[in-house]
Amino acid sequence: MHKNNIKPRLKESTDKLDLLRMQPEVALVSSMLKSKTLTAFVIIGVLGFATFFYFLYNMAGA
Repeated sequence: MHKNNIKPRLKESTDKLDLLRMQPEVALVSSMLKSKTLTAFVIIGVLGFATFFYFLYNMAGA
């Protein structure tokens, strides 16, 4: 057997902090803290969705 073909085993972590860091929301917030552009796009996207749903809500009541 060739030693070059043996792949190292992955170490599984059960640390609760690692599980928290794997959440998409936490990753998004940490990325937004580093990037002004991403923060602006997220704010514009949230405002766009809110405006769209407000428009749909008003059309349903009319």
